[in-house]
Amino acid sequence: MALEAARIGHEVTVFTQTEFKQDIERELAAGTLPANLRFDIFTPGWLEKFRDIGLRCGLPSLTWQTVSLIWQFCALFHARRHYDRAAFDLVHHVTFAGIRHPTLLTQLGIPTVIGPLGGGDRVPMALRKSFPWREWWTELVRDAYNVSLRIDPITYLAFRRASLIVLRTDASLVAVPPRYRSKVHIKGGLGIAEQTNPVVRRRADGRPLRLLYAGNLFHLKGVHLGIRALAAARARGADATLTIVGSGPARSGLEALANVLGVSAHVTWYDAVSRRQLLEMYPDYHAFLFPSLRDAFGTVILEAWGHGLPVICLALGGPGKLVDDGCGRVVPAAKHTEDECVFGLRAAIEALATNEDLRLALSYGAIKRYRESSWSAVVGDLYKTIEERVHNSGTQSRAPEPHYSYGRHAS
Repeated sequence: MALEAARIGHEVTVFTQTEFKQDIERELAAGTLPANLRFDIFTPGWLEKFRDIGLRCGLPSLTWQTVSLIWQFCALFHARRHYDRAAFDLVHHVTFAGIRHPTLLTQLGIPTVIGPLGGGDRVPMALRKSFPWREWWTELVRDAYNVSLRIDPITYLAFRRASLIVLRTDASLVAVPPRYRSKVHIKGGLGIAEQTNPVVRRRADGRPLRLLYAGNLFHLKGVHLGIRALAAARARGADATLTIVGSGPARSGLEALANVLGVSAHVTWYDAVSRRQLLEMYPDYHAFLFPSLRDAFGTVILEAWGHGLPVICLALGGPGKLVDDGCGRVVPAAKHTEDECVFGLRAAIEALATNEDLRLALSYGAIKRYRESSWSAVVGDLYKTIEERVHNSGTQSRAPEPHYSYGRHAS
């Protein structure tokens, strides 16, 4: 985000924590970054020690949440002490893209853009039927916590003072108090840096449709529905196989399900692999199966498109907004039962397995969508929106516009 904002021509200062200090300094030393992109890498030493102790004790989730919250106060103090606020026209709060990572920098009195934020998507109750009790209760607590963000003082203050709130999907409106929803703009806001030149090849006669899934193995990822759909498609004569790449607590149950349904010979399992290894795997497959029950986006969808793989997904969260009939198949899921979702996924697998002309057309559509999803295109589009909604509204008055970008991670 910061790199592309600088390439557009903005003067960008990235204010970020020290977690990736060495990586950032290595990029700066290489001399390839724009001259108008600067970094302020700051975390108090005592907070770094707290972070490192928490990680060594095996408490990553609790540690990062606590460190992120404390850092907000440190960041506000640092900014007030070290920056001439009149030198900046805009604060852009960039984080993990989660509604649970608020900012205090709206108190600087500078027009502030928050987002794109995600994390408000929820699994429909009817699709929690197969969840283990622990995951079922975890989802329920998460739903309640998301609603409570409307009255969380830091989050509430950030939304009240923000000039523009960018959300990945309308599901994240759950965290925004109704009185501030007029500031909301829905925009996916996630791109991909690599530019590939995929070669789309016709599947040879007699060769099965090779489906790929990559991601964590939790019930909320919907892989159990994908395995059921594969079994149903094969029972109707569709020649298809599924490769599952990922690790997680649901792995043993999913393997047992494949065995019970009689498709274990047609399902291949890999533990989690590096991103480089995954990118090398995509060309060996014909389509990407991503039946997630809640995801704000899904970078793997962009990666699959970049290798000409149509995507089969449920009409939930970010994937449901991204994918359309020009680059894949989207299965209705809201207010549907698990059996109905399996029926829709089965029909999509069967269509691609039995109609190679359709699969090829969707492959070319996937490549087209990939090329429209470059970071330069995504950030350029976002900053047009910022210009229209913030600058032209009269909230800003100076030009050119120096830019103050802030987040736990720097892009």
